[in-house]
Amino acid sequence: MVNLLGFDIVLAEWAGSRGGHGRVLRIYIDHPDGVSLGACAKMSRVIGDALDAAEADPEQPSLAALLGAPYTLEVSSPGIERPLVKLSHFSRFLGKKAVLKMSRAILPGSNQRTFTGVLCAADEDPDHPGDDRQGIVALRDPDSGDEHRLPLEAIRRANLVYEG
Repeated sequence: MVNLLGFDIVLAEWAGSRGGHGRVLRIYIDHPDGVSLGACAKMSRVIGDALDAAEADPEQPSLAALLGAPYTLEVSSPGIERPLVKLSHFSRFLGKKAVLKMSRAILPGSNQRTFTGVLCAADEDPDHPGDDRQGIVALRDPDSGDEHRLPLEAIRRANLVYEG
């Protein structure tokens, strides 16, 4: 539904509310022309209606259970420190600074799980061609100049870094 209106869901995540009461479903959307406040309001209604319909679908009991508990829907633009999730996101921002937090240590003999540097490659996984959720992301360390090749499936969270 969102794609039909020209938008892309960059990331959807569940979080606790800022006040500590209830859950928040946060959805970041993007559009080739940018995302205005009006677009967020419009897409919030569209996404909210789609979620209500999904919750009422008797053939999706697990989805109904997830959406049945109270939550607040937040729809926003990805912002200047936007999350990077898919291989195409990393490809789009080659040459930009990013921070990647890994789900596990990747480098032999190191417990390092956070990498900051310049995105220098986003390569498809040859075993999964065309799969935007598989691949290798390369990040060049600004201090050492070392290039770290990190599997997309092991990245827990990645964001651009604002360099204002």
